[in-house]
Amino acid sequence: MKNGMDRRQFLGTTTGAMAVGALAATTSQAVAAAKSAIPEALRGTKTRIGKVYVGRENGAWPKSKVDLKGDMKRFEAELADLQPQLADIEFVGGDLVSSGEDLARAKEKLKGVDGILVIHLSLGTGAVITGLLDLGVPVILFSRPYSGHEWHIIASLQRQGKKIEAYPSGDYADLAKAIRPIRAIHRLREAKVLNLPGSAPDQKHIEAIKKKFGTEIKTISLDDLTKCYDAADKAEVEKEAQRWIDGAERIVEPKREDILRSARMYLAMRDLMVAEKAHAITLNCLGSGLIQKGQAYPCFGFSRLSSMGLPGICEADLKSTMTALMFQYLVNKPGFVTDPVIDLSNNTIIHAHCVAPLKMDGPSGESCDYIIRSHLEDNKGAALFVRMRVGQKISMARLIGTDILLFSTGEVVDTPYVERGCRTKITTKVANAQKMMEDWSCGLHRVIFYGDHSRDIRRLARFLDFRVVEEGVDDVHSVPGLEWNPGVHP
Repeated sequence: MKNGMDRRQFLGTTTGAMAVGALAATTSQAVAAAKSAIPEALRGTKTRIGKVYVGRENGAWPKSKVDLKGDMKRFEAELADLQPQLADIEFVGGDLVSSGEDLARAKEKLKGVDGILVIHLSLGTGAVITGLLDLGVPVILFSRPYSGHEWHIIASLQRQGKKIEAYPSGDYADLAKAIRPIRAIHRLREAKVLNLPGSAPDQKHIEAIKKKFGTEIKTISLDDLTKCYDAADKAEVEKEAQRWIDGAERIVEPKREDILRSARMYLAMRDLMVAEKAHAITLNCLGSGLIQKGQAYPCFGFSRLSSMGLPGICEADLKSTMTALMFQYLVNKPGFVTDPVIDLSNNTIIHAHCVAPLKMDGPSGESCDYIIRSHLEDNKGAALFVRMRVGQKISMARLIGTDILLFSTGEVVDTPYVERGCRTKITTKVANAQKMMEDWSCGLHRVIFYGDHSRDIRRLARFLDFRVVEEGVDDVHSVPGLEWNPGVHP
């Protein structure tokens, strides 16, 4: 690559503080280190979900006599197989409810749960299902084909404002997907965000977030971060820097000292988050003078944290931070915060920034390949070109205030490596780039997630009372609450 060197050349032509033992780290050690998990102190409590089977032995549908116990046994076996995906879930109850008496007993058991999973076994259970709504928590009706016709009452209940969703599916594996919104609601209530802003934060927005989602946002200072930066363990800094060097396709502008400082910044953010018991962090990274103070941009740290399931977000952007948290807890995938560029010649949007998660499929997924570059806008420090997956479906989102989520989908068709624009870039084919450009509001930033999450986000929106506005499709000019100030950034 022009003006670049591969990892072997980098190690052979630079000198610095890294120990010889660290330089000789084996591939197996690098792979093991790459599996870093969320620190124990930041693991949340389990989501408590009530589990209820509803059915009547002589329900007439799916047949004249239903083997309810046999069906329940099958569901229990399937849930056991799904346990790796449900490790943070505590199921409560699990009884069969067929009558009013059964319902009364079930309600007593289910007090205090975060939500209820209703597993549908037969016709004649509508009264039981609606009765569970009295508990005032989200209810998910999971219904396999031929279980009954109760799915058809859900839309009517929703029009009454009831917190209920149906998930009809012939795939038992979708049981894990069905409960996603309940988990996300629970995790958002426990979450804490650290914010280092460039100016006084919008306290009304912070209070509104707390009231609506339960998420705490704490303002920190540069001194708080600097103390952790200065205190980072030298050996761990060297080990973390070596991970980045070992994993890189190529290193272009940065020197080893730049990578060491970036590794130290990651450890500083991680240690500060552990100390504060925080689950996300966003910094005024460009305006805080980090490079001028001899520190580093947080790009490496944001990438590492986000890949672990702890969103690290650029530019003290609380809207993007809350968006990333929401999707992290909903679909277990990190967000790539971007500066979009529209290209009408091929109906695409190019998304660009100097940092992206390596594990866009989630903490247990494969890592993207990457090249270590300087930060684009000043050619200083260390940043990342992350090579994302061409052909990947994506979701694009941004939470506005507490009541609107801008949303759209697309497909990655290219990952441009050009010397213009921020380092990491993906080109996404969209349905209507022209309309998206004409309707663009609420600042520049959007957040990209692997996968089409239309179904999941709309179910969560019903439970949390926010509106999903589809960019490029909906008439956004008629939506109250959007921001049309051209000075809004990000």
